[in-house]
Formats: sequence, structure tokens, C-alpha cells
Amino acid sequence: MEAAEAESRPALVYVQAAWCGPCRRLERETFADPAVQDRLRRFARARLTVDDRDRAHRVGPWRLSEAEWAAHYGAEAAPTLVLLAPDGTVLGRQSGSLSPSGLLPILDAVLAATAPAPPADEARR
Repeated sequence: MEAAEAESRPALVYVQAAWCGPCRRLERETFADPAVQDRLRRFARARLTVDDRDRAHRVGPWRLSEAEWAAHYGAEAAPTLVLLAPDGTVLGRQSGSLSPSGLLPILDAVLAATAPAPPADEARR
């Protein structure tokens, strides 16, 4: 989240589990798609394991386990994608495996919603 805020980029938090078949399919088929890879380059990204109660991560003043962060973002199932604005505001959640054609419009909508406003002189043209 610190990178997303510092670079004014949206963030994608991928909540997964080692035992999750749909997670593996999402990784193998959707995340590997060239068009999805192109969009994901514009996001700060994090991966959380929904079952991991041991590894803790600090964001700002909070230090939570991966499972606690997943719960904080409202991820109740694996896989879940949590889409965040650069300031950490949750823009949306998507649970379940998606095809590339299902994920691309979601990524594009987040990118459009978080794009910086044009300079005032360009906006008047």
C-alpha cells in the first residue's frame, strides 16, 4: 500500500490459499495472459494467504497476519481480488476465478477511476 500511495497507483490484493484449485487456475490462465499482464503492470500488487496466521505485515501503524489482512479487506473466500485506490480505499472485491476477458474490464474500470485528472489547461481544450 505504501508503494501504491507513493506512486499514485491503484492496488490489487490477491487473496489465495495453497489448497485452492480456482486460485491455481486464476494464476495459470488469467494472470499469465499477456493483456492481463499489461494491465497489472499499472497496479501495486500484493498476495495474501487466507490461512496464514503466522506471517505478519506492517502497513502504517498496523501489524496484522496475512489472514487478518485478508479479513480486513473483506476477503471471505479464496480466491478474492481486492481492488484499492492509491489511498487504500476499497473500490471493489471479486471472489472466484475469472477468465482474462472477465478480469480485463474490472482492471480497466479501476484504472479509469484512479487516473490522475488532466492539468487545468488541458481540461479546457
